[in-house]
Amino acid sequence: MMMWTNIGIFAATLLWVALLLKLTRCWLPSKGQPFLLIVAIVSGMVPFNGLVIGGYIFSLSSYLSIPTILLLLAFLFSRVTENRFETFKAYWSSDQQWLVVVVFFVLSGLLLYPMAGGLTMLDPYRLGYAGTPWSVLLIGYLFGWAVLCMLKRWYLLLVLILASVLAYYLKLLPSLNLWDYVIDLLVVIYSLFALLKYGCCRFFKRQPNS
Repeated sequence: MMMWTNIGIFAATLLWVALLLKLTRCWLPSKGQPFLLIVAIVSGMVPFNGLVIGGYIFSLSSYLSIPTILLLLAFLFSRVTENRFETFKAYWSSDQQWLVVVVFFVLSGLLLYPMAGGLTMLDPYRLGYAGTPWSVLLIGYLFGWAVLCMLKRWYLLLVLILASVLAYYLKLLPSLNLWDYVIDLLVVIYSLFALLKYGCCRFFKRQPNS
C-alpha cells in the first residue's frame, strides 16, 4: 500500500514540476531550465501543513496512468537536456509520432468515459478486469494498436502501450483494471486539446493569404 501511495505522490510531483516548466518557458531562458527544475523538485518535497505539494495534487488527481507518468518524465528529460540527445529530440518533436499518440488517447477516452458514465447500457470499463469473459476485447484492442504501431513505426505509442500492459501484470498501481493503467482523464483531456490545436493549425495553414 505504501509503495502504491509513493508512486501516486511521485507522479503528482512530476505533474507539478512539468507545469512549472511549461508555464515559465516563455520568459525563462533555456539555460535556466535545469535550475528551475531543481527549485520545482525541492518545492515539491517541502511539506506544507504536514503534506507535500505532490500529496495535495494526488488527493485531487488520484493515480495517474503509466503513459502519463512516462510522458511527464520524457517532457522533463527533454527540457533539461536541450539538444544533447538528437535521436530522442527528433522523436519527441515528431508530428507523426505525436499525432498517433493523441488520436489513440482521444479514441480510447471516447470509447471508455461516455459509456462508462452511463451514456449507454454498455460499460466498457468492465473489459479491463482480467478473467472476465469480455476482457479479451480490451487486450485485442491494445494488441491491434501495438501491431499497427510496429508496422507503421510509431514507436512512441508502442512503448506507452507495452509499458502499460507490463505495469498492469506487475501490479505497479493498486487498480485491478487495465484501463487505469492505459489512460486517465488528464491524458485524454490533454490529447483532445492537442488534437484540436493540430487540426486548427493545419486548417489555417491551408487557407489562402488575403
